[in-house]
Order: sequence, then structure tokens, then C-alpha cells
Amino acid sequence: MEQQLHDEDTAPSSPSKNIEQSHELVDSKLEKEQPETKDNQRAILLAPILESFPFFAGLSFLFGVLFTFCLYKNPCSITYPIFTGISCLLGIFICQKLHIPMKKGSWFLLTTALLVGISTCRTADSFIIFINGIALLLLGFIFSLHQFYEDKTWNIGKYLSSIFLQFIYAVESITLPFRHLKQYLKTQDNKIIRQLPVLFVGFLAALPILALLTTLLGEADIIFSDLMTHIFYDFLQPVTLFDLCFRTIFGALALYCLVCSCCLHKISQENADRRKGNPLLVITGLSMIAIIYILFCSIQVIYLFLRRGSLPEEYTFSSYARQGFFQLLLVAFLNLTIVLCCLKYVRPQKVLQMILTIICFCTYIMIASACYRLMMYVREYHLSYLRFLALWFLTVLAILMAGVTWLIWHQQFPLFSYSLVVVSICYVALALARPDSVIAWDYVNHLDKNEVSPKDLYYLNSLSADAAPAFSFLFHTQEKDHELFTNLADYYYTQHTWSEYRTLGIRNYNFSFAQAKKLFPRH
Repeated sequence: MEQQLHDEDTAPSSPSKNIEQSHELVDSKLEKEQPETKDNQRAILLAPILESFPFFAGLSFLFGVLFTFCLYKNPCSITYPIFTGISCLLGIFICQKLHIPMKKGSWFLLTTALLVGISTCRTADSFIIFINGIALLLLGFIFSLHQFYEDKTWNIGKYLSSIFLQFIYAVESITLPFRHLKQYLKTQDNKIIRQLPVLFVGFLAALPILALLTTLLGEADIIFSDLMTHIFYDFLQPVTLFDLCFRTIFGALALYCLVCSCCLHKISQENADRRKGNPLLVITGLSMIAIIYILFCSIQVIYLFLRRGSLPEEYTFSSYARQGFFQLLLVAFLNLTIVLCCLKYVRPQKVLQMILTIICFCTYIMIASACYRLMMYVREYHLSYLRFLALWFLTVLAILMAGVTWLIWHQQFPLFSYSLVVVSICYVALALARPDSVIAWDYVNHLDKNEVSPKDLYYLNSLSADAAPAFSFLFHTQEKDHELFTNLADYYYTQHTWSEYRTLGIRNYNFSFAQAKKLFPRH
């Protein structure tokens, strides 16, 4: 048996071995009389990466170069969806190399990521651009977990904790790329190392000739001269070079470490049943809450929706409707949290399920009440960014509550997958809709074109370049001698263009900024 184990350890591994075979090998060895050490287990799990080190190192370096080229001082251009699309392809190639089949849910994640990337180059809204970056990062972690683990039984809490652990384990793997590089160079009999001085001398010898040829060609063609001047002054400065190199190395290490942490398979796939709480205790407390909710919701239906009954003398129905929106929003969110916690930590019981269903039904009435109150604001004061996001959040919350309500009576319902699909679709719709554009058009359509005030113009001017079409439409309905309006229109584009997008080129082309520049061409 000892000789057999020695032969298994020393035999060269085939590059076609995948991660599942590595895991089976680890499990079989652990069952033997002489279990492997922790370091040997890690070596076995990482063997597929080490055996194909040039492939994974090359893909990681390519990712780092793309990360730098596409996103360096360029947070929302046409290169963003290009970077997102190529990153999705790299994820597919890595899974194929490790012989991990693509799961159905993974294609949805990749499609969502691509749509988020496309929405980024169509907007100038800094908030949406920031959230898009976070969304892509989360989608990347979810994709890796979904591909490398059996996550069918995972709930929302399990997935959130796994995302956090995956990040920690990826950071923990920071030394692995350097160790793998060292081991790979040892297997090459130092041929590459011996060639490095020759390559360096050749590089130094070519510098004087390169400088002479660049000078001569620059004098021969003014366009080439401008290009070389731009490259030398904008990219070959020491600070810029350090920044570019740091970003490239960071991107390469991030991808390589993430792949290594996935192969190590440190996260437990089991989702322990934590439903051990006493249902009688919870039923007692929730019954009192349910009674209060029923009373409150009855008042909403009678006084707010049906407008029956009498209000206090100092209140009108419009002022009554505008009161308490944020409180209702908070209570609805707390109800969602309470129901999920009860389903996770309390033993199932019919009476408890009925009470939770009543709370969900009351939550729907609260959401409807909050939405009704918010629409009263919108009708009187028009849309604002916060009101637009609040309406979007209420819509998402209502759809999520449907899944939670179904989960109360169907314990095997995949709530996380349902929530991921709902949030992804709703967020992509939000990003593609460009909130500032919707808000601007709503504001312009409710304006009296003959009574446009400076306050109206300054409000539109406070929005991002996504509002340019609505602002331009209002501009063309006014007299050209309107001094205030003309001054705002003259400087609209320049005030709503970040310094990186003053001049639009191939690398930093953004559709929203380009449209604003076309509509306001003075600058």
C-alpha cells in the first residue's frame, strides 16, 4: 500500500485531469491508513493549474492588460462592454480547461453581465456607473461559486457568506502565482532565465536606434509626430507607467488568485438545517404583530384607497397620503427580513406558516400604500432621482415578496435563484432606462413652455448628460434671446462631461456624452 501511494504521488499527472478527479483523489487518499498532509492536499487540488501554468498565467496577464487598457481613466466608454464580454469569454475558457461544464444558470449570469457592461457606455450617470461596477464584481463571484460548487440547496444567507469567504480565500492565495511561477521555471531547466540577460541587452541596444527612427519619422509626418508626442507625454511618464503596471499586475493576480481559490474548494457545500427555534414562542410574538398589521392595513384600505371615513380637521386626503412613505418602506423591508429569519431558524408549523402569510399579505398592502403616497408626490412635484429609485425598489420588493410567500408553503423553492433573476432583470432595466433621462423628460413634459423659470433651467442643468435630449427639446421651444437659457445651453455639454471625455475617441467613446456634444456643439 505504501508503494502504491508512492507511485501515485510521483507519477506525472495528465493535463486533461480536471478538478473533480483531483477532489476524488484527495478523498480516496484521506480514506487510506496514511492520510496526506494539508500541503499535499492543496498541491493535488492545484495540480490542474500548475500543469497548465502557461495557459492560466497567460490568460491572467491578458485579463490584466485588458483591465488596464479598457478602464484606465475610462470608467464608462465603449471599452467597458468589450472588457466585460472578453472577461466572460475568459471565464468560459477557464472552465473548459478545467473540464467543468457550463451550467444553465451560468449563461444567465454572463448575459446579465454583458447587458450591465453595455448600459455603462450608454450613460453619464455616475451613480449607475458605480453600481454597475459593484454588480459586475458580484456577478463574477456568483459565477465562480455556481460553476465550482453544488449550490442548488443554498439560500440567500449561505450565498452571501460564501461570496465573502471566496473573496477572503482569493486574497489568501496571493502567494500562489509566485510559487507556481517558481515551480514552472524549475521544470524548464532554467532555459528562460538564461535567455533573460540576452533579451535585456537586445532591448537596450535597440533604444538608440528606436529614438533616431522615431525622430526621423516624426519629422516626415506630422500625424505620426503628434501620436508619438501623445504616447511619450501621456503614457511614458514615470508616475503613469507605475500606475499602468500596477493595474495590469493587480488584474492578473486577481484572476489567477480567484481561480486558485475556486480550485481549492474551501467553502463547504452543505447548507445546514438551522430550523431549531421553538415555533410556539415565535407564534406568540408574531400574532401580536399580525393583529397590529391587520388594523393598520384596514385603515389604509378604508381611508387611503377608498377614501371613506373622516380625517382630522387639519388634514386633506393629499396631505394624509404624503405622510409616512419612508416609514412604510422601512417596515416592509423589515417584514421581509422577519419572514426570512423565521423560515431559516424556526421549525415549520402550520399556524406559523399562516401567520407569516398574513404578514406577507399585509406587507403587500403597505407596499401599495407607500407606492400610492409616492405617486402623490410625483404628481405634485414631479420625478426626482430619489423618487425614481424608490419606485423601482418598491417594484422589486413586491416581486421578491411573492417568492418569499411561495417559500412559506414550499420549503424547497430556490429563493436565491429566484431573487437573483428578479434583481438582475430589474437592475438591467434600471441601468438601460437611464434615470436622469426619464426624470428630465418627465419634468419637461409637465412644464409650461411659456413660463420656464431660471429654477427650472438650473434643475435640468443639475442632471447628468443623459438629460441632454430633454434639455435640448426645451431649448428649441424658447426664444433664442433668452439670455439665461442660452448661457446654460452653451455650457451644458462642458459642465456635464468629465475631463476624460472632453474629446471623444475610439477608446473613450460614450454614447451619452456623444449625444450631448451633438446637441450642444458650441464647445
